[in-house]
Amino acid sequence: MRINKSYILLTALLCFWSISYSQIGGDGVFKFLNLPNSARIAALGGTYPVSQQRDISSGFQNPSLINKADNGSLSLNYSNYISDINFGALQYNFKIRNENFASTLLYINYGNFEEADATGYLTGNTFSGGDYLLNIGYGKNWQNKIYYGANLKVIYGAYDSYNSFALATDISATYKDSTSNFSGGIIFRNIGYQLKPFDNKREHLPFEIALAISQKLRHAPFRYHITYRNLQKFNLNYSDPNDTESGEDLFDENDSGKTGKGENLIRHFVLGGEFLLSESFNIQAGYNFQRSKELSINGTGGLPGFSAGFSVHLKKLSFSYAHSRLNVAGGNNYFSLQLQPSLFSGKKY
Repeated sequence: MRINKSYILLTALLCFWSISYSQIGGDGVFKFLNLPNSARIAALGGTYPVSQQRDISSGFQNPSLINKADNGSLSLNYSNYISDINFGALQYNFKIRNENFASTLLYINYGNFEEADATGYLTGNTFSGGDYLLNIGYGKNWQNKIYYGANLKVIYGAYDSYNSFALATDISATYKDSTSNFSGGIIFRNIGYQLKPFDNKREHLPFEIALAISQKLRHAPFRYHITYRNLQKFNLNYSDPNDTESGEDLFDENDSGKTGKGENLIRHFVLGGEFLLSESFNIQAGYNFQRSKELSINGTGGLPGFSAGFSVHLKKLSFSYAHSRLNVAGGNNYFSLQLQPSLFSGKKY
């Protein structure tokens, strides 16, 4: 049976678009979907990848990057996120009848908690919580210039006796100009619906529209990345719910908050850069303006929003590490290992 891929993409978009709308931090569920799934993405500050690199994890963030060169590759990613919160991803790229796919398992475990009743009395029992995702991605290109793809996500969350189930999709398109080493793309992320809520009220998934560009300089071993996130909403500011003097509503999208248009604009940007020192060794760095604004503590420094890392590429495997700063309290470490097809057999995909 021959499947029309364009029909699948259009159907997914129409099914989920009408039940999604914009919302930022503090409102909605399954925010773990916004976490970087690899060390390289974390090192670049969370920029959306649009350039083809030796990192198959980029296909989870941007499914239009899924391609035949990565078929048979396996990626393992892990982060001890904060305290005893563990976050990880496993991805494998494969082909079916010369079509390119990627499968991803992603999880976040929030650790163990002490149970207490409504009065705060500890019962002596403990419980755990976690979120889990199964993703199947598909990528295709037209004349090696226009690339398009989609992800289908099955999401499950379990916190003690509460659990939730949701479906979502990502749709992306990327343009590449090999002559100028320029790439640009757009992605619609987490278009979805919570089929089963944790309680009696359904909540919204972290839907987002993002634009990204990337280019390698012609006469220097450097590639820059610029991402404009949350195109669907201009005001990313939130107010302090404990600030009773301002009278601002935490989730009021019509409230301009305490920031001007210039600061609201800059919050959308994520900047990243890669120093391509050799075929085997790269250094990355990034700056996330929204993360810096949200995590800054006045007078303490700590470089919130800044991240950096490196990648080592060998013949049969690649290793990447990244450190992402939160604030003076510390930061997160990310580790990624990618195994090439030649590691498993002599067959070339």
